[in-house]
Amino acid sequence: MEHAYKTTDITYMESVMWAFKQLYDKGLIYEGVYTSLYCTTCGTPVSHFEVSMDNTYKEVEDPAITVRFPITTEGKYKGANVLAWTTTPWTIPSNSALVIDDKETYALAEINDEKIIVAEKRLYSEAKILEKIAGKDLLGLEYSPPYKSLKPVEGMFKIYAFEGMVNMEEGTGIVHSAPGFGEIDTKMGKHCKLGVRMAIDDEGKFISHAEIADDDFISGMYYSKANEPIRTDLQSRGLLFKDEKILHRFPYHDRCNTLLIQKAQNSWFIDIQKLKPELLQNNEKINWIPEHLKEGRFKIGLSQAPDWCISRARFWATPMPVWESTDGSRIVISSIKELEELSGQKGKDLHRPYIDEITITKNGKMYKRREEVLDSWFEAASMPYAQIHYPMENETKFENNFPGDYIAEYIAQTRAWFFFMHVLSTALFKTNSFKNVVSTGVMAGSDGRKMSKTYGNYTDPKETLETIGGDALRLYLMSSPLLVGENANFDISELKSKLNNVLNPLWNSLKFFDMYAELHKWNTAKLIQSTNVLDVWILARLNQVLAEFSTNIEKYLIPEAVRPVEEFVDDLSRWYVRRSRDRISQGDPEALSTLYTVLSTLSKGIAPIIPFLCENIYQQTVKKYDRGNSPESVHLASYPEITGTVDNDLIARMKTTRDIVSLALAIRTEKGIKVRQPLQTLTISGSAEYFEDLIKDEVNVKNIKLTRAVGLSVELDTEITEELELEGLAREMVRNIQDLRKATGSKVGSKVDVEYSSSEKTDKVVSMFENYIKTKALVNELKAGTELKLL
Repeated sequence: MEHAYKTTDITYMESVMWAFKQLYDKGLIYEGVYTSLYCTTCGTPVSHFEVSMDNTYKEVEDPAITVRFPITTEGKYKGANVLAWTTTPWTIPSNSALVIDDKETYALAEINDEKIIVAEKRLYSEAKILEKIAGKDLLGLEYSPPYKSLKPVEGMFKIYAFEGMVNMEEGTGIVHSAPGFGEIDTKMGKHCKLGVRMAIDDEGKFISHAEIADDDFISGMYYSKANEPIRTDLQSRGLLFKDEKILHRFPYHDRCNTLLIQKAQNSWFIDIQKLKPELLQNNEKINWIPEHLKEGRFKIGLSQAPDWCISRARFWATPMPVWESTDGSRIVISSIKELEELSGQKGKDLHRPYIDEITITKNGKMYKRREEVLDSWFEAASMPYAQIHYPMENETKFENNFPGDYIAEYIAQTRAWFFFMHVLSTALFKTNSFKNVVSTGVMAGSDGRKMSKTYGNYTDPKETLETIGGDALRLYLMSSPLLVGENANFDISELKSKLNNVLNPLWNSLKFFDMYAELHKWNTAKLIQSTNVLDVWILARLNQVLAEFSTNIEKYLIPEAVRPVEEFVDDLSRWYVRRSRDRISQGDPEALSTLYTVLSTLSKGIAPIIPFLCENIYQQTVKKYDRGNSPESVHLASYPEITGTVDNDLIARMKTTRDIVSLALAIRTEKGIKVRQPLQTLTISGSAEYFEDLIKDEVNVKNIKLTRAVGLSVELDTEITEELELEGLAREMVRNIQDLRKATGSKVGSKVDVEYSSSEKTDKVVSMFENYIKTKALVNELKAGTELKLL
């Protein structure tokens, strides 16, 4: 059965195969024995990166046994039992050697008439020392192994020393070594020329040894199930010295929830050691967020990285493009075209098993494909070129866009995707794969644990988007420490605050503008430049915030870019629009022009962080009121240019004004005096400049006194005279009439007649402040009556 290969995944695979061939031709790929974490369920090696990336470990209780290994070498130690400790009884049938620390002191001791050899530092309290032994004097002694399931080779079943293999913190100071089950054991076996003898198959089951059958009782048994029968067998033969249980952390494969073992297999490697100088040099070209990763985790990872095992015994992955003959000759292909020419077969699918059916005949030899596939990280790291089928096509497109400007993933990818892309780009193109990288932290649930369906510690994303919105969620995430590589707990209250304190005020500012722009038939033909201090100030703030936003965004410092935007929205809605309310509602062209300019420009500037609301603002400003040929969407518009210099003195003066207002209003709150109640005098101490009229209006005071002093402080005269009280009641009446207009749906801008509740005091208020009330509340006639209502 033939399969079409011109599909997206096939073209991607072809580029991956090309990359393998380039590295092979450069001498950067070699074949060897590799001991790694291994999943017996998936039948495949698992990278240390995959485990450490998400910290996939479990607390597991395992047997911890101490086994007797009788010395057979003639001499004074013959018959003494060397005691070795292990937490993996299932590896005992694969024992090849015992390992000590030749710099430590050991002891020949006696317990219950039995002679034992252990490290002096690990000697049992009940043991009687017969002789202290320098570690080096034990080297080369031979012993009888518990099982002879492995065909012996020269040098097996002796005592060796190997650096880093023995510690004096646990066990007996002597370890049993089974090369092939443990990375350091395999290194030791290779160093001592003991080889690697595999006792279990790829499914984790014990292999039957027909020629030497003393372990046939576990033949075909799953490795972890063999612990108990091995322990029982050792005990029955007098070889089990001590039997305990131990709790320790064990890696597992999160895809199938299988505990991983260390197992040797023939593998293919990329020679990272040859590449290290270039890898480190190319890291210097990358802008890392957070910055500490550059010289920290990523650089350290590069410096310490072992060679990269790139072959896997899996089915679903890019097949390794290597064909071999029975005499070891090898052909490595780099394209579909080359494979078709060499094999004479066309239209074959590159997936297994179809590619395995393709053979190559050359110079009288038949070549069959090696069954291995490539590590999924090799595929992932090929993304920059494989996604566009380079170099088979799109060469110019790739060359114009590589290295990539920007990439983002969570921080654990410094050990995985970021690392592997950096390796392949350095090996293939001698450059870094990306110029800028944002490494995000991990979002935990509100209970501090990683978000999980099992824990149920997360808010339904669909519900969040429907009830709070995508803009609020985006703004929340982009302003969080997650964007600089720090972890954070999901906080629904903080998410809602983005809606209430940023998005809603910005939306309300837009609606306020749109209402009065429509009412007064304003459009951009009436756009004029204002000299009003509030207008000049908000435009200065706009320039300031866009400059700060742009600078930080260009540096990929996203939370630092978002912060000034949130502050600006507060300035716009809670200060500028509120202080300009009368001017805007009355159709002041300077105020409307200014607010239009701010909203339309801001929408273009901050669209990357608030895309949906900014699109709405753009449509309700530029597309509605600009008669020119503007782009259809804010996301198609040019980024706004910042014109002129920012008036920092003006901005500072307005900030002082707001600080004074804040201090004065705090006194009102403390004294329980509403802002609508006028007061006589505010005394300001300090030397900073401010806007007196704005303070008077905002704090609602008649006079301001200034005293020169260090720092900034205020005093508020809270005495309320009768005249002040009546003015306060007038303001209260205006507020109540405005509330009635809203409640009854009174048309914006229309005037109404009002009846008010007559009394000696309210009549006096109306008499003194009738014009004020009529102007502020848009009232034609004020008539005395029994209740406040619209006529």
